[in-house]
Amino acid sequence: MNSINMLDNMDGITTIASIFALIGMLTVIVFNKTFESSYFVLVLGLIGALLGFLFFNWHPSKMYMGDTGSQSLGVVLAALSIKFLWNHSATEYHTTSRQFILPILAFIVPLSDTTSVVINRISKGRSPFVGGKDHTTHHLSCLGLSDQSVALLVAGLGIFSTVMLLIALSIKNWTHLFTILFGMYALVVFVSLYLTTKPKLFGKAPKEDEEAK
Repeated sequence: MNSINMLDNMDGITTIASIFALIGMLTVIVFNKTFESSYFVLVLGLIGALLGFLFFNWHPSKMYMGDTGSQSLGVVLAALSIKFLWNHSATEYHTTSRQFILPILAFIVPLSDTTSVVINRISKGRSPFVGGKDHTTHHLSCLGLSDQSVALLVAGLGIFSTVMLLIALSIKNWTHLFTILFGMYALVVFVSLYLTTKPKLFGKAPKEDEEAK
């Protein structure tokens, strides 16, 4: 919930990340062929609502989630992810390691951003709960990407992670090798986003004196 709320710091970012998290859950529903479930309609409805909202939330945004919207959405996503990702049951092929991998793939951007922010703020002696313009999205913008480009980058990561999630679901004989491979993908994404928050590597840094998330 807090990751989704903290990610709501630029136009369209949280909306796009949430859409692809829901698409990941929809992939599980399709994979398990549980179309008759009321959850199928709920997930489809949420995706449709967020796509409609994205039309107004795209930069320059005319509508914003705010804390109430992003936290409410975060609670719903958390509950649905427990149902479809954490408690995913592909019969006898379910393993504990895959139980961790699936939600990580679905929420790779929010998790990477929140982890980066918490690490950086604590390392600077600041509370991770005090806002600032030090998110990965802000640093990507500082590197020269437009708001639209940052949103498209998040969408690209969402598409690729959804494909990875589908591959993870389709593997019948899950071994430690697959845990390592998918874990490495998640680590690469996290490290790549985290490195953007290191201004000394690029010679630039966003101002942190304005309130963000």
